[in-house]
Parts: sequence; structure tokens; C-alpha cells
Amino acid sequence: MSKIIYNQGNEEIYPHAPDLLEREFAENGFAKGWSMQAKPVPAYYFDSHVHYSGGKSKNIFENLKLSLESAESLDVKRQLIIFQIYGKKWGLNLKTENIMDNFPYFTTEELNSQVNASSSIFAGNRHLWSAYLNYQSSEKELIDIVADMGARCIKLHNAPQIEDNAPYDLWLSDDWQEVFQEIADRNLPVLWHVTQRLPSSAYTGGSRNVYWKNGWKKGVNYNNEDLLQIFLTCCRRNPEVNFIGAHQLHIGWERLDELFTGNPNLYVDTTVGCMLRMYDDFYPHDKNYLRSVFIKWADRILFGTDSFGTYSELNYLQHMRFISLLDLPQDVLDKICHGNLERLCNISQLK
Repeated sequence: MSKIIYNQGNEEIYPHAPDLLEREFAENGFAKGWSMQAKPVPAYYFDSHVHYSGGKSKNIFENLKLSLESAESLDVKRQLIIFQIYGKKWGLNLKTENIMDNFPYFTTEELNSQVNASSSIFAGNRHLWSAYLNYQSSEKELIDIVADMGARCIKLHNAPQIEDNAPYDLWLSDDWQEVFQEIADRNLPVLWHVTQRLPSSAYTGGSRNVYWKNGWKKGVNYNNEDLLQIFLTCCRRNPEVNFIGAHQLHIGWERLDELFTGNPNLYVDTTVGCMLRMYDDFYPHDKNYLRSVFIKWADRILFGTDSFGTYSELNYLQHMRFISLLDLPQDVLDKICHGNLERLCNISQLK
């Protein structure tokens, strides 16, 4: 009977785990071919986009503990948790019940007390936190306060701006540009929800005209392109700030390819748009294209889920399935799944 010959294939197209390749040489190839199916696996996941929704009646540690532990069982060993803060320009009396007003707001004093009481969560940079600023909170002093408290990122969101019919170009004001300069001085990245797609999306669970329908009732006459151009202007005016466009800025990868080329401080996260349902696989031509994009821009893409500080296994698995079925090389996986955000937040990898 003839011998069965194994053709390992092209490692650039069909990458295998580094340990499988190492076994070809270790001990003179003693274990060569063992676990031959092994593909690259990220060392762990670092979720770049988690909103805190646990309320203020309990300590944040109590509200987050179960979710963090459950996510870690899926190898999500780090999370960047977003807390909403306010200072002098905007206060709770100005709430308009827009989408972000559904999450709890903290004064800097309240949050500082909570973070200190929950120090075990953030000890040794196990998990990190980000400070969300309302679009009216153009106070550079807030940046210094939260940076001194340990914040590793600033979060901005255009949905309240849309729902309140605030000017689309408010971010170009002198006050906000001073805030961005302070963000640059403190070496913090900015995670920014810039635009909002209009059609409903059954695949990602999104409804039609979300945020926009409320804004239109109040007279909004600008559009996504207007918001995107203001964001890109901020990128160009503040080259020392690394801007992370949430949800891939709700634009396709062909245009992102152009924007990455022209804006070296532009990044995106994989939230919502980069989901693959558990019963689905990629069409081959979609996978080939996406795989090429993710390899080309491996330094600019960050894993994230846009979760709400409450554990959803399905949400994590659908985001992970998208990444894993692209069959990316080990170095690309580790950059996207945790390394890029660690670099932007200036922290070391977990051991």
C-alpha cells in the first residue's frame, strides 16, 4: 500500500500555529505532524469597546465582576470599560434623554472614589477604563483630571449631537481643539462613534434610522458625510492624537483603505460590522478580500464588541468567529486582538 503524503500547503494562505511549525525541528522532528490541524490562536482578546451600564447603587466592582469573569472564560482577559463623566459645562440638569443619557454619569469625584474602591479590577493594568465626555463637555481640565485618575482613553459619541440637533462642526471649536491638544499632551487615544448607518440591519441587530429619526424631528439637516469630514479634519489637525473610529466609521473597507493611507493616526475597531453569525461562513471571495485588508492594515484594527458591561456570550462569539475564520497569521491576530490597543494605551502585554 502506497504511503500517504501530507502537503502542508502555502503558509501565507493557510497559516498554522507556530508550535506546529516548531515541532518540525524540535527534537529532530520527533513530534512533527502532531496536532497538524492547529491554527494560530491569539494569546488573548482585549475588548476595546465596553460601556458601563451597571448603575450607581452598587460599587462598580460588584456590577462588573461576573461579566469580567465570564468574558475571561472566552479568553477576553482585558477590557477597556467606558465610564461617563461630567464637569462644569454639562450637568445632569441638561439631560435630554438621548441614547447616552441611558447610561450612568459620574462626577470625577464619584468616579475616583469608585475606581479606588474597585482597584482590584484595574490593578496591574489587568483591565483599563476610558472616560466618556458629553459633546458639551469641552473642558480640557477634565482630561487632566481623568488622566491623573488612571484613564487610558477618551470616548466621544456623535449620537447625542445628532439627537439634540447640535451643530455638526462643534468639534472644530477652539474649546474642543484645546481639549484635543490636552489629549495629545497626555498621550491618550480617542475612541469616537462618528457616524450612524441609516438602513436597518437584521444581521447586526440594528434598527432603521436610529438616532437620525430623533434628530430629523428637531431639524437636523446634515448627514453622515458631514460628520465624517469633521472627524477627518480633527485627525489632520491633531496628528499626535490616535483616533479610533468606532464600528469602522460605518463605511466600507475600500474607502477605509484610502483613509488609512491618508491618515496615519486613524484606527478602527471591529465592533458590530465585523460579526459572523454562528451558522454562517464567509463567501470565499469576501473572505479573500477581507483577509487581505486585515493583513495589510493589521496595525490599525482593534478587536471590540460594543458590549454594555453585561456578559453576552453570543455577542463575543460572533465577533470572535469573524476574526478566527479569516485564518490570519499569528502576528496579525495578536496585533488586532490585543497588541494594538496595548500600544495605543502604552501598557505591556499580559504575561
